[in-house]
Amino acid sequence: MMALVSKTYGRLLAFLLSWLGFSAILVSCTDYGCVSNEIKPEIKGSVVFGENEIPIQGIRAVLKSSYTEYDTAYTAKNGGFFLQCLCTRCEEDSWDLYVELQDIDGDANGSFENVEIPINSKSDQNLDTIKMTPKE
Repeated sequence: MMALVSKTYGRLLAFLLSWLGFSAILVSCTDYGCVSNEIKPEIKGSVVFGENEIPIQGIRAVLKSSYTEYDTAYTAKNGGFFLQCLCTRCEEDSWDLYVELQDIDGDANGSFENVEIPINSKSDQNLDTIKMTPKE
């Protein structure tokens, strides 16, 4: 009787482990067998308001792709930010990389609309000065 119980639990355990192992393979399958690229873009810029180009502090800058977020920074007193990442992707995948600027501090430094800026994922970029529009 004990041998039968032990054998049943052994089979159940073997099934669960093989199922879990197989599901882990399914998750990573998309990158298996394809050539992947590593890119290390560095993106810098500054955020300003109005014609006088007054720097805006506290804006959240997020470097994103169609799959995930890579880096987050907040603008300094001079409105500047710097983002970078080590991104790996399969050459066959279509891949959009962009910076999303979000006003997350409410009215503390003014209230501004969010901005998305597409990025060339193959090179460093200086976004220079980005003017943000106030919320109405």
